[in-house]
Amino acid sequence: MKKIAFLIITLIAFNLSFVYALDKEQVDAWTQLVGEKDLQVKMQKLDAYYNKYGAKEDRYSMYMYVHLAQTTYLLQQYDRAIQFGEKALTYKEIDASNKLPLYLYLANSYNLTKKDLDKAYNYAEQIVVLANSLRSETNSNSAIDINYAAPALRIQVQLLAAKAQDPQNAVAALNKAIEAYKLDKSDKSANFVVRLSDHVRKMEKIEDAIRGIEAINQEKPSAEYCQMLGMWYNQIKNMPKAIENFKAAYNLKKNAQVAYNLGILLNQAQELDSAIEYLAEAYLLNDEKVSPEALKLFEHLLFFEKTKGQPQPEQEKLYNEILAAARVRLGIAQP
Repeated sequence: MKKIAFLIITLIAFNLSFVYALDKEQVDAWTQLVGEKDLQVKMQKLDAYYNKYGAKEDRYSMYMYVHLAQTTYLLQQYDRAIQFGEKALTYKEIDASNKLPLYLYLANSYNLTKKDLDKAYNYAEQIVVLANSLRSETNSNSAIDINYAAPALRIQVQLLAAKAQDPQNAVAALNKAIEAYKLDKSDKSANFVVRLSDHVRKMEKIEDAIRGIEAINQEKPSAEYCQMLGMWYNQIKNMPKAIENFKAAYNLKKNAQVAYNLGILLNQAQELDSAIEYLAEAYLLNDEKVSPEALKLFEHLLFFEKTKGQPQPEQEKLYNEILAAARVRLGIAQP
């Protein structure tokens, strides 16, 4: 009886040691692949691990699929990234720190493979929703905004822009682009806003176009954007805003066309003296196309409106004084 009991205990101990050896082998394999930096080598180790241990469910299973999704995505194996990413998301215990990258891998993979563009859009939307919920919890989300929310919005921009012949889709794409830019202030997001703003302007959605350029210009004011806004506000007959933006453009960079535009608008706004000053500068900036036209209007306003009926010598004296003052403002040497 003692011999039988001893034999049973020996067999149990042997089996336990065998199980322990298997567990240690699995743990070692897992530890090696998790720490691997070379993507190709990591992929080989992941495939070997998946083939050997993938069929059983254990504490590593969820993370195995997370690593498989990440590595296949980074290696541009997008079909496999979709397979493993969606499998990883079936685990209820998966947390936000893993969901965000998985959603991004899936959104991009579906977009790039064109397998299911609705899924691409919806996964991108899940990133935005999750990022918003995290922001409301922490009041700070800059890393998530830059790394996940803004890229997700740009995916949606691309998908909507592909159907931008429809004005509604074009405006929706612009709105997403503006949202992305507000989150990350990147050149990539800004370029989407600028291109889409110009696109919707051509579709007569000028107020929407203005909204886009103003979002960029508030962060990175430029003469080009201010001039663009001046022209677009002028198109919708908002003279005060057109003048405001042309003045901002001119202050950032002296330009004969902008000065000429200001001369015309200020004259229409019955600000004759200011109109004459800008027209004088437009003439002196010596633009081959614009300056001759500016001079004609300058002389007309000076001689036939401002000094109408005055003696010619007084008119000529004021003419020369205005041009001299304009030269000083522009830093041009007197003749």
